[in-house]
Amino acid sequence: MRLLAASFAAVFAYLAVGFLIGYSPTKLSFRGAPRRRRNKVSRQQWLLQAGARVSVRQFWATSGAVGALTFVILFALTGAVPVALFPAVAVGALPRAYYGRERAKRGRAQMEAWPDALRNLVASLNATLSLHQALVALGHSGPTALRPVFIRYAQLSRTLDARAALEAIRDELADPVSDRVIEVLLLATEQGPTIVLDVLADLARSTTADLALAERIETAQMEQKLNAKAVFVLPYFILIVLCVSAAEFRGFYQTGGGLLVVAVGGAMSTAGMVMINRLGRQPAEDRLFLPAGERR
Repeated sequence: MRLLAASFAAVFAYLAVGFLIGYSPTKLSFRGAPRRRRNKVSRQQWLLQAGARVSVRQFWATSGAVGALTFVILFALTGAVPVALFPAVAVGALPRAYYGRERAKRGRAQMEAWPDALRNLVASLNATLSLHQALVALGHSGPTALRPVFIRYAQLSRTLDARAALEAIRDELADPVSDRVIEVLLLATEQGPTIVLDVLADLARSTTADLALAERIETAQMEQKLNAKAVFVLPYFILIVLCVSAAEFRGFYQTGGGLLVVAVGGAMSTAGMVMINRLGRQPAEDRLFLPAGERR
């Protein structure tokens, strides 16, 4: 019984940590080559995109410390290791969840700002500014979310040429929308801005339509996602309250049978959350214009 309970606990911990840090198990395939992960970014780049100015090691150390502190507090309250362990794993993953939302929010704001930035760029080019001058101007008068990007472009262009500066900010943004826009801007540096004015205007319109569709889909899924998170959290909250207030519950969850109950329930709730997220996940657009070093 103890071995079975420990096995369930190990499976739950594996699923919970993988799901909460964004590395949930994928379907195994024994045929053909593995699918290429074209949108993958490094962990340090992920942290920079989320606005976390820390190293990967500092991030994981902080997450581990938060989880350990939670375990100590809950164990002191409940006296049961399984009741304290699984919520501690979830709390330890909260920094990753928080910065994941921040990264998504920042990326969303930048993508939503591209249509206005493109319209400003077209207006500047029609006003006889050069492409370089128009891009530098976006760092001061463009959409707020993209101003740091074009300030960075202006800084890089002082030591690099315009093409190298654009490629550098494309690699830093690392998203499909920015790839398409900057690829057109790279073409403009070679062929001249007048050739791509219509392309920039069409790109602004198509990007606006794509973002509006994604917003409608996300709004339609909001209620289901909130309900799923509530169903995931509520049982553990009730379990902690019961163990704190009643010695009978606390005594049961200190046994192997209590560990088995918590492990099975945790594995089931985690599997359910993974299924909800997979069903509600929007297909990620592949980056077609990868840097030369990442093309295979």
